[in-house]
Amino acid sequence: MRLYEEILAIAREYMGVAAEDYIRRRIRIVMRGEVPENIGFDRLHRLAAGIEMTARGYMSEKRAQDFYAAILALARRRDPNAGSAPGSRGDDF
Repeated sequence: MRLYEEILAIAREYMGVAAEDYIRRRIRIVMRGEVPENIGFDRLHRLAAGIEMTARGYMSEKRAQDFYAAILALARRRDPNAGSAPGSRGDDF
């Protein structure tokens, strides 16, 4: 499964039918307009940070945090230390 499809599957768990539009928009932002399907692991921290900030408008604080954590878990597959150091949440970009 491609990374984009994994992200979308996670988003569907948290957002249902609204997931695809939301994720495509968030990915386009972090990829500066590039095709969302081409997202790489290097963009996951920024994507997670954007999700953490905006998902609260659609769901509870707890659920938004869980969504954020699920996206970061994808980054940890590539780098087990991802998301564990201060400033690694993507908000330092």
